[in-house]
Amino acid sequence: MSNLKKYNIFVIITSFAKLLVELFIPLLLYDKGFSIKEIILFLIFKYIFCALSIPIGIKIGSIYSYTKLMLISSVLFTFTYIYLNLLTTHIFSLIFLSLLFGVYLIFYWLGRHIYALSIIEDKKTTDNVSLYTIFTILGGLPATYIGAKILSIFGPIILTIIVLILMILSIIPLIKIKDVKIESEKSIKNIIKTFPKQNYTFIIIEQLRYIGTSLFPLYIYLNIKKEFNFLGVINIISGLGSIIYIYLLSKKMDKNKKDYLKASSIFLGIIYLLKINISSTKLFLIIMFFEGVMKSALDTIVLRNTYAYGKNYKIPNYIEFIELLNNITRTLFLIIFYILDLNLKTIIIISIVGIIINAFIKFDDGKYGYKKRS
Repeated sequence: MSNLKKYNIFVIITSFAKLLVELFIPLLLYDKGFSIKEIILFLIFKYIFCALSIPIGIKIGSIYSYTKLMLISSVLFTFTYIYLNLLTTHIFSLIFLSLLFGVYLIFYWLGRHIYALSIIEDKKTTDNVSLYTIFTILGGLPATYIGAKILSIFGPIILTIIVLILMILSIIPLIKIKDVKIESEKSIKNIIKTFPKQNYTFIIIEQLRYIGTSLFPLYIYLNIKKEFNFLGVINIISGLGSIIYIYLLSKKMDKNKKDYLKASSIFLGIIYLLKINISSTKLFLIIMFFEGVMKSALDTIVLRNTYAYGKNYKIPNYIEFIELLNNITRTLFLIIFYILDLNLKTIIIISIVGIIINAFIKFDDGKYGYKKRS
């Protein structure tokens, strides 16, 4: 079995395990009595702890291997969910939860991105990234619905045990990946200096989309239908709209040497605008199908461009730089939203504006990108 296939097995298992519970965390916090503003505060601290943990994760990965980093992530994820169920409404409890969640999350994504960049071939970046996205969707497709059912029937302890088993099993294919040389340099100063300004601008604005996407499930829960199962149905519908389209899109991108970033961003922005102005459950489900198509297309394009440019640098340093930029930017945006005391709908509208603005910012995908290969 090839390294790529082993990695895809890891992706599908972890995507399923994570989405069994991860989507519900803001909702569970709300049900436990935390306000929207306190949930924003939770996200602020989560991203602060993500940023602070990045150098630690890179150090652990470089000394002991990124497989061990993933194993630590799996254990931390389980502790995070156990603690969530014991959580009180005290603000320090919320901050400690954000610490567990932030460290787990960044260790997971550091390992996942570094492995991905280490095994993809330079001329197959688009194909490989589209496969990662498809396997992520396949893994997560039924997960939210199943997680909601397990939560309501068996309770949080059983769900926690299932997640732990799945996360540990996901490490097995990673351990079997051989001959992956992951070299790094001492610092990321060279990347900071040479990374294109237009890419800085794009990635910074892109974090508004990430924030909006993270908060949308809570918005749906409060304004469309207050049921965990409904979120599971939405996840299935949006996922079904994505898989075939992503495969066809990747082929078209490589054939035409074009990423379709502008069109995908504009269409997704329009879909999100429709989404926040619909109260009918049936119409909302139809919109979710089209959102699944465009959101996953944009995810594929952005990840493909980011990975393509990453081939210019040592992989761990590049991922460290990108994740620091992502998490620091998210933190700053959320602090502004918190200080201004913006409501949930206003934050989502700002994220939609960010999506549309990014349609007009061209991402430089580097010497391994389409411009240099065309």
